[in-house]
Amino acid sequence: MLESGTVDAQESVKQFLNGHFATLESLELVNELLRDEEETNALLEEELKAAQKTTQALHQEASVIAENVRAESLRLIDIHSKIVGASADDDVSAWQFREGTRIMDLMATLAAELQGYERLKRSKEYIDIVVDVEQTADQAKKDLALNKQSVLAACTHAFEILKTRGTQDLKERSSTARQPESHLGKYIRQSVQQIWEHVETAAGDALNKSLVKLGWPAKLNMSSTSAVVDFDAQFSTLMSLDHMLRGAEETLDRCRIDLQRGRASPLPLEYMARAVDIRMRYHFETARETNRADKPEWWLSQVLTTLQNIVTFLEAHVQWLYDGTASKHLDVRNEFIQLLLPIIRRKLAHDRSEYLRTGVIIPNVVRELAYFDHTLQQVYFFEGGSMLSEFLADGAVFDAWVEAERSAAISSYMNTVAEPGAFDPVYEGDGLDPDDPRPTLVSEKVVLLVEDIAERYAMVPSRMLQLQLLSTTQFPIVIALVEDVEAEIDEFSRVSLAFIRNTAGIPSVGAAGVTSTTATMAKTASAQSTFVSQLGRLISWYQTVWHVEESAREWNNSTVYVDMWAAVCKRAQAIGKGTDPRDWRENCDCWSIQDRRLLDDETESAADVISSHDDEDWLDGGIWERSTKTLGDLKQRILELVCRAINKETIDQMRSYRKKNNWETDGSFEDNRVSAELSNVLPELSLSLSSLSNTLPYAAFVRITRALGNELDTFLVERVACAHRFSIHSGRQFCRDIDALSRVLLSSAARTAFKTAARHPLPKARECGEILSCVVDSTASPPTSASAGISLSLEEWGPAVMDVAADDQETALVLNKLGIKHLSVKQVRRLVGNRLDYAQSTTPLSE
Repeated sequence: MLESGTVDAQESVKQFLNGHFATLESLELVNELLRDEEETNALLEEELKAAQKTTQALHQEASVIAENVRAESLRLIDIHSKIVGASADDDVSAWQFREGTRIMDLMATLAAELQGYERLKRSKEYIDIVVDVEQTADQAKKDLALNKQSVLAACTHAFEILKTRGTQDLKERSSTARQPESHLGKYIRQSVQQIWEHVETAAGDALNKSLVKLGWPAKLNMSSTSAVVDFDAQFSTLMSLDHMLRGAEETLDRCRIDLQRGRASPLPLEYMARAVDIRMRYHFETARETNRADKPEWWLSQVLTTLQNIVTFLEAHVQWLYDGTASKHLDVRNEFIQLLLPIIRRKLAHDRSEYLRTGVIIPNVVRELAYFDHTLQQVYFFEGGSMLSEFLADGAVFDAWVEAERSAAISSYMNTVAEPGAFDPVYEGDGLDPDDPRPTLVSEKVVLLVEDIAERYAMVPSRMLQLQLLSTTQFPIVIALVEDVEAEIDEFSRVSLAFIRNTAGIPSVGAAGVTSTTATMAKTASAQSTFVSQLGRLISWYQTVWHVEESAREWNNSTVYVDMWAAVCKRAQAIGKGTDPRDWRENCDCWSIQDRRLLDDETESAADVISSHDDEDWLDGGIWERSTKTLGDLKQRILELVCRAINKETIDQMRSYRKKNNWETDGSFEDNRVSAELSNVLPELSLSLSSLSNTLPYAAFVRITRALGNELDTFLVERVACAHRFSIHSGRQFCRDIDALSRVLLSSAARTAFKTAARHPLPKARECGEILSCVVDSTASPPTSASAGISLSLEEWGPAVMDVAADDQETALVLNKLGIKHLSVKQVRRLVGNRLDYAQSTTPLSE
């Protein structure tokens, strides 16, 4: 056998050598091949040593495992003996461990027995926990007054059970997807909730009884020492429960248990507030007469009265109870007020449907809530939110308020303007200053409506809401007034002004000086009455618009409107350059949240916002600026109609004077009386001007009288002086007529438009009178009229003026030296040519 093996090895070597070293050259590689083989052999030896070490370590580990298995088996044998009741020391020898399958069979048997044991063990733990929970619950149900510490200990133990077992159940559920909640975990959480609710209710009831002894929540009776001691004890119990509850917040959050039920305030204060809540519910949320949505002052004043009764007790006694605890930083007064606010919110929600149905009661609610907020902040230094802001944050309620204000204001205005005397002045008498507007019934109504609405929303804390109320409720009233007055003016311009006076049927005084008949006088009086009536209509419209305009100017300076103007200026400044704050109404119905932030921002004062801008119009402007401009334009339009009316009336009355045709033949010119055709005009003109002087401001009266003077001046020159032939006597009569008209225009000396001597009411007509009354030659008697101011005779200056070949500028210089400064050269030539007693080669000018 040995020999054959050797032969085989040699044969293998021979074959290897023949296969790898077939040539002589290949023998040179033997040394290199041997080195490779040696290296391979060394590596194999190292791997063998490492394998041996690993095998040795595995053997040791297997020994340890076997020993552990043996110990565990012995433990299982002991457990098995307890289970089956056959645990005898002499039987242990039967459990001999040997290598082989017997151990595996034993392990399988013991594993099956172990599963049953584990189930029994879990059952025992389950029962132990249930028993512990039930015992804790029984302990918590003891009389709190007699077993305070035991009950509090039961609550503490209940939270400990929840922390150890309840959170463990949640961990197991979170580790296994979609695993349902275990019955034990659910039972623990429900039991803890029941324990807490029972203890909290008992402690709360005890505190309520102690509060009743003190007279809470009315005026408290602190004279009973036992009642105060009892309150302190019950309050301390709830303080302990509150401290316990807050200490278990993390556990309760993990177990998803809400024992606070959304409450954030201290537990004792909540139970003290419940007594107030119950009283408020009874009186103001049941079918009692005190439950009225239109009387918010009833229940809000009740809350404030209650707070006034108890605030001293809260600040002095209850705060002292907290000062010795970990909650000494707590502001009891502020916290208790926070607990009263849900009562307000619930009552507002209770009455909300009535607010939406009857929006007119909302302003009263707003006013009372504003007073309530002010009292809390200024009297009790409350640092919480505003109930008024919360109330107005309800868009439906705010819209109902706006619509109610708008409807009521427009309805009131329409009723006033529909009355027969809507534009009649409110105050009569001569003691009123003409430079102050005289309110009419409708203008006073407009002003009162606007100011009443502003007073109702002045306490609204949001500038955006104020602007929306202004745009929706106040501006429409002024717009309605403007539209109504414009409609009246249009109708007056279309009809009344065209037929303001019809004197065609009134016969004029003839050349023989026949006096007016009774019928003529009646017609004249009737015509004058019609004119005065129409003029009064214009003045009443003027006073109406003027009164509202002046009121709007005053509104621009009031605090509420200044703040609103600052808000729209701030918004315009934020939007970008070129934005006009006066355009704020264009998109106020679709303002965004960003717009509200800009408008309600109060970091800067109104003066700083307005003055910081480069545009001076912002500083001079106001929220009512465009309204005042509209009213001012309307006022000027009315004034123009007054001017047209009095001018037309006066010129119509001067018709007979214009048609007078006896200037050449009438021989009664030496009297100091005015012409008969003018004698009826002067009293009526004086009456009209006196009426205007007493009812119009100075600037308006100046404008009217100057316009009338210009109209009369042109009329007298073109239609009388230049249209008729005059002698020196009729010229002097014309001067007397001009003086009489001038005295009428100058009759109201204190308010005349021609107060200075340099300003004559009829400058051209006066110069016409001077020319027409000028003596022909120097030998004639001088004129007696003060109006005749030309000292030279016509023969001395007439040829130079009447020379048509002369330069007009030189002729004007001659006239200027004569005192003729307002008439043109052409007019002077016509007047000189109309002198009957001045022989001139030129042909007199005719009508």
